[in-house]
Amino acid sequence: MRPRFRLPMFVVAAALLALIAVLATLQYRWLGRISDAERERMTATLGAHAVAFAQEFDRELTRAYLTYQLEPAHDAGNEAARMALRHERWVATSRYPRLIKEIYIASRTDDGIDQPLQRFNPATRFVEPAEWPESLRRIREALAQRPGAPSRETVVIRTIPPAAWDEIPALVIPAPVMLLNERLTIQGPQPQNFRMLHATTFTILVLDREYIASELLPSIAQQQFRATSSAPEYQVAVVSKAGQQVVYKSNGAFVPDAVGPADASADLFQVKLQEFSSLATEVRRFTATVGARAGAATAQTRSESFTHVVPRDGAPVSIMVQQGLHAEGKPLVSGGGGTTWSRSATTAGGGPRWRLVVKHPSGSLEAAVNSARRRNLMVSSSVLALLGISVGFLVITTRRAQELARQQMEFVAAVSHELRTPLAVIRSAADNLAEGVVHDEAQVRKYGELVRGQGRRLTEMVEQILELAGIHSGQRNFALRPVPVDPLLQEIVRASSTFLDEAHIEVEYDVAEGLPPALGDEQALRRVFQNLVGNAIKYGVEGRWIGVKARSSGREIIVSVSDRGPGIPAAEQARIFEPFYRAPEAISAQIQGAGLGLSLVQRIVEAHGGRITVRSTEGSGSEFIVHLPAATGEAVTRTASAPDVTASFSTQP
Repeated sequence: MRPRFRLPMFVVAAALLALIAVLATLQYRWLGRISDAERERMTATLGAHAVAFAQEFDRELTRAYLTYQLEPAHDAGNEAARMALRHERWVATSRYPRLIKEIYIASRTDDGIDQPLQRFNPATRFVEPAEWPESLRRIREALAQRPGAPSRETVVIRTIPPAAWDEIPALVIPAPVMLLNERLTIQGPQPQNFRMLHATTFTILVLDREYIASELLPSIAQQQFRATSSAPEYQVAVVSKAGQQVVYKSNGAFVPDAVGPADASADLFQVKLQEFSSLATEVRRFTATVGARAGAATAQTRSESFTHVVPRDGAPVSIMVQQGLHAEGKPLVSGGGGTTWSRSATTAGGGPRWRLVVKHPSGSLEAAVNSARRRNLMVSSSVLALLGISVGFLVITTRRAQELARQQMEFVAAVSHELRTPLAVIRSAADNLAEGVVHDEAQVRKYGELVRGQGRRLTEMVEQILELAGIHSGQRNFALRPVPVDPLLQEIVRASSTFLDEAHIEVEYDVAEGLPPALGDEQALRRVFQNLVGNAIKYGVEGRWIGVKARSSGREIIVSVSDRGPGIPAAEQARIFEPFYRAPEAISAQIQGAGLGLSLVQRIVEAHGGRITVRSTEGSGSEFIVHLPAATGEAVTRTASAPDVTASFSTQP
């Protein structure tokens, strides 16, 4: 039968480790790609939320702009009624009705005469005269600016101030229904007699800064940047682009910067005319209601807005031209024939005033993604490391299992070999006695002594094997109690006197006076010292001397058994305590023994909480030193178990 081929374990282990290395490389690359994709996803998502934040805020400003814009009316006396209707509409439809703090109405005429400032009182639904507040000084100055006197046959175009004023904050809304930003291209001959016939009315909405900072912006931030299981709580702030003034921030420790790097940013605080189309239905429904109440003259007005490029210190300005029919059929604005106009609508009153700044709580999205990548790498590396360690343990366990199987076979072979010799002697003596070969009484007695000696040897070997097996299985317990050392050693020396006399060995016995008892199991300690004395007799026969000494040191009892035999080579000293191990010199010298004695001695001593050491020089003998705990103080009986050890069985052929 051909032996089955088995792949060496180290080859399997190497292949598994190589696969783990390949998997680690792939995981590193995959995690890198996942991190890049996650960075792009988080950046896009955060940017979309930032834009939605700005659009939500600007949409509310645009809704206020459209709601409170007073249409041109021939009769200016009904401004209070028209404003009251708009205010009611705002309160009923707006999500943030408290955004508007104060409502003012300002007017200017073509001849440069300013009308008194008026304040709309929502409680009384009337328009009341008011003084210009200091906070509106810049708006008043902007409204007071006048263009030069127009020459004949020139177009007279009025400039209006920006719609958004962030430092107040406020919205300035001109009377025309539609506004265009700054581009009006006139092609063909210039229109003649082109001028405004009515006063320009402005609605000034003073916004509640405290409400914006404490309720409106936090509400929008909660909608767009609410912390979820997949998204952290971002740091959000709104900063003025001009003065770097912080309008709102979600975290008191957050220091925003309008021009510095941010994970996401968006500009806001602007009136977007492109939102008009999305609000067209609402505005048409609203203006239809107001127009019906305002009178037929207003309903006959058809308005169209244009813008024209007018230098204003480089800043964008809103220019308005209104064209329509007067109630009496006279043109409000007249122009020459053949004139064409190109128009564009963007933002009313300049660019955005505030900037939204969003940052990840870890400092930046890049840092957060890198941290997550490192964390994932650490976790995956730990898993792969555990796999590698598992492979290592698998190899070690397999090798130990193979070694244990080999040791079990060697154990059986060694025990069989040790049992075979005394059994052969006993069987031979029994055969001679049974067949009547021996008749002399002295010979019969000699055969009896031989059988008894071999039987004692077998008994000792079996007891040692059982003792060792009990220790290794954990079933052998020791009853620890104070054991007098001196009487025990004397008894062992006396029991070995026959062997000592036969080998002509001198015993040097030295036990210190007043030696305290050792804490141990008396039967187990007797076996320890019997094995040591027996080894000294077997291996020290050439020196004709053994020494047995005992002394105390601190809380220890130190017992040493020495001989002057051949000694133990340094290379063999590390293995002499292995079960069934015998040095090659002992085997070649045909010294009897199974190699169990020293292993059993070490296990018993360690079970007592002690230790055994050896000092030996080749050619000068050996000394075995046993350290046992002393039974000091009150004698307390307790039980000790043998340590959980795994024997490394080996024999020497």
